[in-house]
Amino acid sequence: MRKAAQIITFANIKGGVGKTTAVTNIAYLLGVTLNKRVLVIDSDDQGNATKALGVRDLFDRNHETLWSGLSRKVGYEEVIVESPYKNIWVIPSTKELKAAQNEFGRSARGLKLFKHLLKGVEKDFDYVLIDTKPQINILLQAALAASNWYLIPSFPEPDSYDGFLDLVAECEEIHEEENPKLHLLGVLINSVKKIPAHEQYLKFIGKHLKASNVNLLKPFVRVSNAVATGNLHACPAVSIGSGRSVKDDFLKLTKTMIKLAEVKKPLRPNLAKLGVLKEKQADERNWGLKDSDLDEAVDLL
Repeated sequence: MRKAAQIITFANIKGGVGKTTAVTNIAYLLGVTLNKRVLVIDSDDQGNATKALGVRDLFDRNHETLWSGLSRKVGYEEVIVESPYKNIWVIPSTKELKAAQNEFGRSARGLKLFKHLLKGVEKDFDYVLIDTKPQINILLQAALAASNWYLIPSFPEPDSYDGFLDLVAECEEIHEEENPKLHLLGVLINSVKKIPAHEQYLKFIGKHLKASNVNLLKPFVRVSNAVATGNLHACPAVSIGSGRSVKDDFLKLTKTMIKLAEVKKPLRPNLAKLGVLKEKQADERNWGLKDSDLDEAVDLL
């Protein structure tokens, strides 16, 4: 008997933090390298995951889209598109998703959208990865209501933490009111450079998240030109020859995620302790660290 699919929503209400990069590269490694069957749902109307996984020109725009699936109230089987990559299928995004909030946001079935779409998904897939728009909207809420986990991609910069508490609070409310299976898998840090500013930030945020019962996923993903190259050629960075370092980081990270997703009783985030960070943002130069702490910064890469 096939295990229940692990459904993971990638979310951050701060844009431009590598969310789609994380979704597409992890999907590639799960499918191609680790031989897992993967479904990627692109719920961002910009369609970057659809493009990056090579299906932009492979689907029927009247039927094989997320908008079509949600509007027609059909299951995933009717709207999935096989990607060029082994073991990876996609439910594509189109510009019609811009109307989702008005169409479904006031509906009593709004939070049930993805539950209905993914009914029976475990018979076909091991993992479902959901890419989301950088805002709290009905599609994010519906994705969370159907997920086992949510994961927060971020950059090693103070601005990337903006809205973090609001997002976690929203997810915890959905856990309480709608989906008790939903838990925070952790925070994934992209584009890390071997510079004191990043080392300083990572040292502080690591202590802060640990005290708040939130996993800071390791390893951190080092900055790589392969990401830009992948974006240019509409493919995952880990699939190209120049992406050796980013592939190594994402592969180790993916294996860490698999292990964490098997934890029986995940810890709940401590919202009170997470909120303490806002008080420290008054002095972003030091992020709560003394100059002496910088001298002790460890090599995190």
